[in-house]
Amino acid sequence: MSNKISRLITMLLVMSSFFVAAQNQSSEALALETYADTLVAREDFAGAIKIYDKLIDKSRLKTEEDYRVLYKRAYAYFGAKNFQKSLQDVNQYIAKIQDPQAKLLRIYINRQLGDDAAQLTDLNEFLKENPDNPELLRWRASVYMDAENYKLAQKDIRALLAQQPSPEVEAYLGLTYYYQNNPDSALMVFDHVIAQQPSFIQSYLYAGSMCLEQEAYPLALEYINKGLKQDPSNATLLFYKGAALVEVDKTDEGCRCLRKAFEAGMDEAADYLKEYCYGVH
Repeated sequence: MSNKISRLITMLLVMSSFFVAAQNQSSEALALETYADTLVAREDFAGAIKIYDKLIDKSRLKTEEDYRVLYKRAYAYFGAKNFQKSLQDVNQYIAKIQDPQAKLLRIYINRQLGDDAAQLTDLNEFLKENPDNPELLRWRASVYMDAENYKLAQKDIRALLAQQPSPEVEAYLGLTYYYQNNPDSALMVFDHVIAQQPSFIQSYLYAGSMCLEQEAYPLALEYINKGLKQDPSNATLLFYKGAALVEVDKTDEGCRCLRKAFEAGMDEAADYLKEYCYGVH
């Protein structure tokens, strides 16, 4: 979900005035700004920030063009993963200039900072103008999930499913039921996804993991085995199967699965191997 949002942000930034050169700057200031923009394009964010600092200090932010440089510095701070300073700059910019692209950048900054409430404030504003935008709906649903507001997440997920039915989105719906301590409804959703899209492995992973957490080991094994028929070498499913088998006292078979999972890169299998499988062949 985040990769699609990142591409959306990049597209909007490029389409905005972000890289548009000022026409009435001094030639020296314009040359410096252009060079800083080049450094941003090369991902030399620290170098770009130093130049933007000089330009901002000299201009003292007297004109809208000066504030555009502040916006560029916010983006450079974001690229440098200095999210607090990026937020300070973009907030100062938005206070002066109401720019939708800047607000989109601010949402992404607040996502990195884990500020769900701030993300929702801006997302809700965007969705008032574009209530059916699928990328924004996905984003808001993920924020609601992070904030453990599963009922509102379900509302956005259902809106997405009405637009673009997909096993990935429907599986998220199943997770919302599980997080609301309603495993039966969650399994009904996962079963529907499996029936419609049997090759979608994530459904078996979600269902198997949920059943393991509920200590419903035989049911977990049903989902895991179905998943392994689709993807026999899936390391996570092999780990889940090994864990379930040792829990139902099928240690030899369980240890074989755990070894396969560990050899496939599933480091989490190591603890089970140490506890259950030392000396087991």
